[in-house]
Amino acid sequence: MNTKPTVGNIGETTTGKAGETRETGKPGEAGTKLGIEIRAITAESAEATMPVVGNRQPYGLLHGGATALLAEHTASVAAGAWAATHGMAAVGANLTITHVRPAQSGTVRCTAQAQHLGRRTAVYAFQVVSETSGKLISFGSVSCQLVAKNPDGAS
Repeated sequence: MNTKPTVGNIGETTTGKAGETRETGKPGEAGTKLGIEIRAITAESAEATMPVVGNRQPYGLLHGGATALLAEHTASVAAGAWAATHGMAAVGANLTITHVRPAQSGTVRCTAQAQHLGRRTAVYAFQVVSETSGKLISFGSVSCQLVAKNPDGAS
């Protein structure tokens, strides 16, 4: 009995809406709903943007959970590119985030940079910055576990 976690095949698309860049090549519901757009992906780094409007909490500020999803999604697509070079897939294992400043409008940009690329894990440091002000909104790290892909490509 295989007890290892598995996910689908890695997609080839590297730019566009979040739903078009999921590691599985299938729509990513949460990323699509939040309006995340992937700007660049390599195994070493990734960059994505997300609108603030539509992702605010009741006080009119960017929701911390939306920011966390942006960060994990950005790092995970880079980790997926790294995992693909080993015939594997990547899944989020840990997220640490610190919010330092609110955002009320405009767009935020997340950049994730590899800190460790191993055979079983990939770790990325990230920063979320307001594209309007250029100021830091949040920072932290995401760890991903490399896992076997489903042989049939189903997730």
